[in-house]
Amino acid sequence: MKELSPIVVFAYNRPGKLENLLNILSRDPLARDSELFIFIDGPKSSADALKVDKVYEVASRAGGFRSVSITRSDHNKGLGTSIVTGVSAVFEKYDRVIVLEDDLAPVSCYLTYMNAALERYRDNPAVFSICGYTNSVPMPKDYQYDAFFCVRSSSCGWGSWRDRWKTVDWDPSLEDIEKFGSAFNRWGGSDCASMLKSWRIGRNQSWAIRFCYSQFRQNKVSLFPVKSLVDISASFDEEATNCHKYSRFKFELFCPDMEQFRFPEKVEIIPSVRRKFLWYHSIPARAISKIMYMIYG
Repeated sequence: MKELSPIVVFAYNRPGKLENLLNILSRDPLARDSELFIFIDGPKSSADALKVDKVYEVASRAGGFRSVSITRSDHNKGLGTSIVTGVSAVFEKYDRVIVLEDDLAPVSCYLTYMNAALERYRDNPAVFSICGYTNSVPMPKDYQYDAFFCVRSSSCGWGSWRDRWKTVDWDPSLEDIEKFGSAFNRWGGSDCASMLKSWRIGRNQSWAIRFCYSQFRQNKVSLFPVKSLVDISASFDEEATNCHKYSRFKFELFCPDMEQFRFPEKVEIIPSVRRKFLWYHSIPARAISKIMYMIYG
């Protein structure tokens, strides 16, 4: 394997979550040879400022990596802008990145998987991103690989390359969204067009839906592990940005100590896997989710 991909972590006002993530990452066998970049968003209020200060203190104590670089914003950008500008800044020097938000918990072979996959598909432009998280999706009985290709992408622990990142249109027009919205939904799930339109009119700050939209327009795929390499449980608690107690997204974690992964030889999507994968974004699944949210919060 060539030089390891830099790890890029985004944090805001949750010092406990950042500390947990950094502790997990520092124990990864590849951490000592990996460069770590931490981006901390600025506070929205004086109350937030105290928490952001604590986040900076946690970041300043980060150890176990080849190097640590901390960038702290003096104003609140919001998560979407923070990720777009932060990843773009790291891409000025590196041709690939591994990205995590502070409320995620990767297993100990996460960096092994991400680095191997980024190297394996580096020169294949059909692959848009490498995802570390996946929902529980049954594979065909004769499936022999540890990862699979599908549409869409996951923002819960991911990686990509500079040349793919530079093709993303971060400012699609409303006319463009309305023109391709139905096709976007058929490609990636019933929630795609509405999320993108909501971003366009200022109701969300999502960078991920714009990333997926460019992936759709270019007809490219993402790689997912058969079992998740990232635990997203902490994303559904009282400190969560967008989600709380109930989530329709179910997952099973990979064995934490895998050292090698079997990647697909061909870049192709299995139709039956795609159907099961997209069920999580179907109208029935979303309806159930809304009912459960009303009951459990």
